[in-house]
Amino acid sequence: MSWAQGILLARSLSRGWRGICGTILMRAPFSQVPSQAPRGLHCSTATHNSDSSLVPSPPEPLRGPTKALSPHEELFRQSPDVARDKATFVRAVQNFGQHNVHKRGHVDFIYLALRKMREYGVEQDLAVYNLLLDIFPKEVFRPRNIFQRIFIHYPRQQECGVAVLEQMENHGVMPNKETEFLLIQIFGRKSHPMLKFVRMRLWFSRFKNVNPFPVPRDLPQDPVDLARLGLRHIEPDLSARVTVYQMPPSKDSTGTADPTEQYIVGSRRNSRGMEPLLPNAAGLGLREERLG
Repeated sequence: MSWAQGILLARSLSRGWRGICGTILMRAPFSQVPSQAPRGLHCSTATHNSDSSLVPSPPEPLRGPTKALSPHEELFRQSPDVARDKATFVRAVQNFGQHNVHKRGHVDFIYLALRKMREYGVEQDLAVYNLLLDIFPKEVFRPRNIFQRIFIHYPRQQECGVAVLEQMENHGVMPNKETEFLLIQIFGRKSHPMLKFVRMRLWFSRFKNVNPFPVPRDLPQDPVDLARLGLRHIEPDLSARVTVYQMPPSKDSTGTADPTEQYIVGSRRNSRGMEPLLPNAAGLGLREERLG
């Protein structure tokens, strides 16, 4: 085949292909022809009827999480005139036992009472802790066989009992025989609260008198008593004397309604030839006492 015949054959084939494609496009309906948008144009299928839809809506106000009230919170709600003291706290605990005979929700109530103890000033009262332990039902959470002893029997209740003992430990409250009797009656001897009790009795008794210069738990509020207590810890000689000098009121404080009293507190050893703390203290109020 020559090159001229090849050119003619290619032209005839191209014409035939154009005719076939044209007839297919003419027979196909217009709805079946896919319409493609040009590249680079991002059009939305939604039609905007008005310009108001183009305006962004204002953001919704942020809603903070609403704090749900703890269960049994109403038992500790008192009128403003009622003082928050031990009697009020004990009354709230007793009301829980009277209104809830089956003691449902006792774990939540004990956790709530532990948080409220500081507000009522009973965080160092052993009788109040024993009263909280008495809320637990008796003879229910004790393990009955070896498998219940290996695995924690009623873990939530045991954790609550340990939490009561831990708060006692944090405030330096030593458990007594009544606490031991309640724990045995509630959880049994082979339990985590009882193990915590044994450890507290062991280490509290060992570290109770480890400090040779103990400081009272409740410090005095009087500045003179605080100074006397500080001198008692500083002075190594127990035969030394603490002298308190009361200064006369100054002339500037005569017109005030509540003049501030001034004191000088010092210590000196009881030995011969020792000069007084203030030699020229003739007109001052003087008090002396031994350190030992």
